[in-house]
Amino acid sequence: MDDDLPTELVEGATLRGKEYGWSIPASPNALSKAEVHGYACLGGQFQFRLDDSTCEMYWLAADSDARADNESWTDYSHRSCSEVLQSFRRLVPNTDCHKESANWTLPIDPITNLVFVAYFVSETDWVRLSTRDSK
Repeated sequence: MDDDLPTELVEGATLRGKEYGWSIPASPNALSKAEVHGYACLGGQFQFRLDDSTCEMYWLAADSDARADNESWTDYSHRSCSEVLQSFRRLVPNTDCHKESANWTLPIDPITNLVFVAYFVSETDWVRLSTRDSK
């Protein structure tokens, strides 16, 4: 995936390893900015990020469908960002973050430690990933 996301897109995000995470209120805006910059979103997941730990909630995923044959990049970018946003908007009000944070024996603040990690790709990234996966 693109290690050089546009500055405007990563504004306000935190970087952990090679994953950018946005606060819950900032996530919809990040998805909008990604589309404006021509990025598709493969999906995302919720994490609790502490100073020295990351608690991944892989079961709370907001994913997009695969790119369809002959789907233009512009259409895929729009559709994938929209699908992830729709899933995100369904998950947020239906997830008990306090209950989820209790799954770990760490001092997690379910509000301030919660981020949404989105996986954005440019068309060049997507071609590179698709070529690698087909080998």
